[in-house]
Amino acid sequence: MTARHPSRVLLALGALTTALAACGGDGDDAPAIPAPTPTPLAACMALNGTTVAAADLSLPTRGAWITSAALVLPGDAGNTNGEYCKVLGAIKPTDATAPDIRFQVNLPSTWNGKALQFGGGGYNGSIPNTVTKAPLGSDTAPVPLAQGYMTLASDSGHQAADADDASFALNDEALLNFGYMHIKKTRDVAVALAKSRYGSAPKRMYYAGGSTGGREALTAALRFPEAYDGVISNYPTANFLGLRLWGAALARAVYDNSSAGWIPPAMVSEIANRALQRCDALDGVADGLVSNMPGCRAISAQLVSDLSCKAGETGNPTTCLTPVQISKTLSVYHDGYTLPYAFANNITRYLGYNSLEGITMQLGSQAAYIEPPVSGPNAHHVSRADQFVKYFVARNPAFNLLTLDIQNPGIYQNRIVELSDTIGATSSDYTKFKDRGGKVLWVQGQDDPSVSPYANAELYGAVVTRYGQAAADTFMRFYLIPGLAHGNGKFLLAWDNLAILDDWVEGKQSPPATPVGFDSNTATKGRSRPVCVYPTWPKYNGTGDINAAASYTCARS
Repeated sequence: MTARHPSRVLLALGALTTALAACGGDGDDAPAIPAPTPTPLAACMALNGTTVAAADLSLPTRGAWITSAALVLPGDAGNTNGEYCKVLGAIKPTDATAPDIRFQVNLPSTWNGKALQFGGGGYNGSIPNTVTKAPLGSDTAPVPLAQGYMTLASDSGHQAADADDASFALNDEALLNFGYMHIKKTRDVAVALAKSRYGSAPKRMYYAGGSTGGREALTAALRFPEAYDGVISNYPTANFLGLRLWGAALARAVYDNSSAGWIPPAMVSEIANRALQRCDALDGVADGLVSNMPGCRAISAQLVSDLSCKAGETGNPTTCLTPVQISKTLSVYHDGYTLPYAFANNITRYLGYNSLEGITMQLGSQAAYIEPPVSGPNAHHVSRADQFVKYFVARNPAFNLLTLDIQNPGIYQNRIVELSDTIGATSSDYTKFKDRGGKVLWVQGQDDPSVSPYANAELYGAVVTRYGQAAADTFMRFYLIPGLAHGNGKFLLAWDNLAILDDWVEGKQSPPATPVGFDSNTATKGRSRPVCVYPTWPKYNGTGDINAAASYTCARS
């Protein structure tokens, strides 16, 4: 690192060192007097105006500069994380028309020698919170920064007020940064800052995120195995292309033929409520959580039959489902799709959701399609698919999503396949990461309406197929959590995932056979369940407190 503008602090430190050296006399035997160790304030302030050379980053940039460095004190308003240096800066792109990567790095005055990089969400565009717990982490343990972790994150290489805004992807470098490059670029700058502040690089580098951040965590392990020691991936958009094309398929299913496939909110709620009534107790107890999802899916066809319009019925918000609603919308939502061509890593399908097993489908509050679609009035996934197709695929802001046939995308097929390699974490080849001791904690919610639990379970299954279960268990654990949705849900998991990961990486102990997870929802805060490894699920033992993990056993049937 170099200083762009000499700081008064550094000048003062240099003068002090010179004065002390002069006091040592001019005798040959005079002992050398070591330079004084800068105070945390001086060390932090010295980072202001410094730069990180492009050569210090492994991927192409024009280097980085520090825009501000400020010491945050324990008594400062809102700070419960101890003393740390808050560093903000920007990584310059090679393309002068591309946006910067803006980042934040927090350097604790009492460092544990380790670092945690936080992932983003949606299409990113802002720096994630770096002074909070790891995603789905413990509600009772100190947050990573307070534990002495250096924490860091970036906006992935563009700035946007709305995480649904994908217009940045019209720029090639911004697209590549979002896909994967910002991960390593941000990490490399943080390492340079650590060397400057502490005199050494972190001995452990971890990544944690959910959704887009979960994809980034898996991407860190797959693309940069030498740079990361462990990752926490929660409900990742790992098959990013599959998910976005699923949104495009849902758009056609719902809005074609004058929105004939749209299901009104009252009927969406009716489907979810009836599914819960049928499936809640299949795990041994009626607690509002569907844990025995295989058993529930086995009877979903009967639910559709019961709700389908009979002779003389035409369908309305609360009484029955039309043939079009069933064959189009429910089919795409529940079962997903299969393509006649393959994404990267020979992926040809995107599996569906538990839309007939208790989750509430996100189909929008109105039948009319808005151009461009808006999440809320329109189906949630449709707006993000629209942004993706406009800016990543067609690169035409005027493109109409409803004209895209994902089964036969024509001139866009090659572009779609190319993007599936640029943005995604669908490879099963973790060999380099595994062989150097890297570890993965992968969590997926069964109630997730945004990322298919079956798509991620299938990707995990490919890892098991490649290595075998025993070898896969040495570096990866996959958990499917009943009640957990997408950063929310009926059971909002909180567990000490960072401590479990760190102990595993350090060789202290493998993850517990059955970790305990706690619900952090206000209404049910403190209830617990076993965190069961896939494909097992929590089954009530028949006796004991239904809100205590000890009353459950991880079962397969």
